[in-house]
Amino acid sequence: MDANPSLDGLRSRGSQFFGLLLQTRETWRAYDVYLSALLIFAASRLVVVVGINLGKLLVRVPDPAKWDAGPDWYDRLLRWDSGWYATIVNDGYRYSDDGPSPTVFYPVYPLVAYAVKSLSGVDHFMALLLVANVASLIVALLMTKFVRDELGDETALWSLAFFCFFPSSLFLSAGYTESLFLMFVLLSFVLLVRQKFVAAAALAGLSLGTRSVGIVMIPVILWEMGRRSSLPWPRLLPRMVMCGVVAASGLLAYAAYLGIKFGHPLAFATGQAFWHGPSLSFLDRFVSGLTLASFHHTNLRLAGWFVCSLVLTIWSFSRLRPAVSLYGLGALALPYFTLGITDSMNRFVLVCFPAFVCLGILCRGRPWLGNALVGILAALLLQTAALFSQWYWVG
Repeated sequence: MDANPSLDGLRSRGSQFFGLLLQTRETWRAYDVYLSALLIFAASRLVVVVGINLGKLLVRVPDPAKWDAGPDWYDRLLRWDSGWYATIVNDGYRYSDDGPSPTVFYPVYPLVAYAVKSLSGVDHFMALLLVANVASLIVALLMTKFVRDELGDETALWSLAFFCFFPSSLFLSAGYTESLFLMFVLLSFVLLVRQKFVAAAALAGLSLGTRSVGIVMIPVILWEMGRRSSLPWPRLLPRMVMCGVVAASGLLAYAAYLGIKFGHPLAFATGQAFWHGPSLSFLDRFVSGLTLASFHHTNLRLAGWFVCSLVLTIWSFSRLRPAVSLYGLGALALPYFTLGITDSMNRFVLVCFPAFVCLGILCRGRPWLGNALVGILAALLLQTAALFSQWYWVG
């Protein structure tokens, strides 16, 4: 007897439905790590919010020159350098030989904030916070993707947790450049893996237009081109030169602007003397670094963060791709040999993401260690946010 055609059709449709259901389930499983990453990021930002509000219990730094961006709690995320960026967004750049000027603050962050202000109608303070916080969310997802592709889900989530709860990650949510800078850097690394060298160099150029440490992306781009490209050297060299120039474009464009407007193309460098004292020669700075002179004039906490990050970054050469470790080493070496171990060193440690990846590797399969470290970092992040909200210098 022949089978019932209608029953066969029903079975076929049922099989297709369950197949589609299983496929959808597998697709969602692939995104589970990103949902976990969002929860980690949200939990760390909750710690920042609680810390900012607890800061009201502290005595505010008694200085009449300290300003307030507004009465709301999130306005207390705008402190110190945020005021300079707000001035640039509102009034543009100015330069003076007789005192501090905003030319030491690189232009991409205030430019993006100005665009947000113009398009959305929010004020300059809110524009700075919107740019920083949206960029920090993108950074959390990009870091998860990058580390997941390289080392798997568990390492990606531990790495992100250490990064998000690190005390100076407060600056990812404040009116500062760290989040936008890291967004460009991580996007550049993602494109390098796909051998999109020109696009990666363009993003490296934007990172250099955001923070000076972006210059370490130039050797990273060239290293990856030489390592991954299949072109013969006579054809590859001109492309490497072109990508090197593109990767330096953020700084070159800024220097050109300063030269045209003020007649001082190096005003971004010469103005540093008002913040960090008279400039020493490169040789003097290098010798000072080699002789560890910076450690004689710093506290144990700052030196400790730097040394731990440096050790992890050196170890990363045996665990990560050379280009990633090269970036991490450069992100620490540049401020160390130009400024020493200053009170802002923990912000340079924050952008050294390979160190956090190595912490994630160390805690893979050791949840007791990872949870303990995250708990300690969360407590320090809470303290840092509370102090920052009341105008205490935390980096």
